[in-house]
Amino acid sequence: MITSNPILFTIMCVCGLQAMILSGLIAFKHPRRLANIFLASLVFFYALIVVNIVLVNVLKDQGLLYVFRYIQMEMLFGSGPALYFYTKCISDHKFKFKRSNFLHFLPLVLEFIFYRTSFYRIGSDGLYLNELPTYSYVYLTQQWLGVFSIFVYSFISLRILIKHQKQLKEYYSKIENISLKWLQTPIIIYVSYQILWRIISDTDRFVFDSYYREYYFLPNFVILAVINCWIGFKGYIQKERDLVNLKSLPLKIKEQSYEKDTIEKDTIFLSKINTLMDTQKPYLNQELNLSMLSELLEMKPKQVSLKINQNFSKNFYDFVNSYRVKEFQERVKSNNNQKLSLLGLAYDCGFNSKSTFNSVFKKQTKLTPTQYIKTLKNYS
Repeated sequence: MITSNPILFTIMCVCGLQAMILSGLIAFKHPRRLANIFLASLVFFYALIVVNIVLVNVLKDQGLLYVFRYIQMEMLFGSGPALYFYTKCISDHKFKFKRSNFLHFLPLVLEFIFYRTSFYRIGSDGLYLNELPTYSYVYLTQQWLGVFSIFVYSFISLRILIKHQKQLKEYYSKIENISLKWLQTPIIIYVSYQILWRIISDTDRFVFDSYYREYYFLPNFVILAVINCWIGFKGYIQKERDLVNLKSLPLKIKEQSYEKDTIEKDTIFLSKINTLMDTQKPYLNQELNLSMLSELLEMKPKQVSLKINQNFSKNFYDFVNSYRVKEFQERVKSNNNQKLSLLGLAYDCGFNSKSTFNSVFKKQTKLTPTQYIKTLKNYS
């Protein structure tokens, strides 16, 4: 065990309980959505880890550690499936949870039963003996299997999010309010935490005889508690209109595989879309999406997306924003917009955020907007 630290225990307890409250708010958030149930479960499972640590140490200080062994509630095998089904729900509005999907939570049920057995109680207590009993290795194996489960589900979830991000760029020219990129960070944090925690704790246990435990144990769970509370809050404040936008996505464009030199250019389409972009400049509309552009071209959205990919080797997002960058460059060179700041000028060209403008501009020109302005001045 470790030396009790009232300050750290208080932080962990407050953040853990707050995360539990947030999980409840997410679960009953209106309108009720299946995705919210899984996000609430994810936050709740990690909150349990933190609260468990506080509880076990408080009971230890009171000489009641044996009581905790009967009420252990750490649920490692629930985090992975909860994360996976949350990403499935928010990336595919047609997804429905079937009875067969409950099999993903079978290890969670077995884990819950395991914590009620003497195998767990003897194995867990044996971790603090000089010589580990066999049951302790059973317990450690169960813990590592839980970490492996989280890693596998997290890896799959990341792939789903990355694919979903690409699909959004096939339809929208503005994705800030509907992007799920924020979720990639907590996924990486969750899985990294579990893996690093097991590596550090088991290395310390078997190599250094738990000599350094006091230095990393509580700070590690304080960090987890704060991060989990932030994720719960972030998930709760996600605007419903963002979910509506995701649901309104009318199609799923499959990733196209093509070589620039082997695809014959569609000269009719190129002439039509270039004329439209140069004369009507629909890209100046910050809300421009594939359906809106397709209506102007009098074509089907899926057909427009395919032809943009084949003829320009770009998705819809990059295609539209390339015109916005060109518009920005032309307006800067014209010197007719000196009263506007760079950001104000970018907004006039169709961009809707500073971060998007900077990243898109640098991707296309290899320079930041400021560097580009300085380059122009040097040549003038």
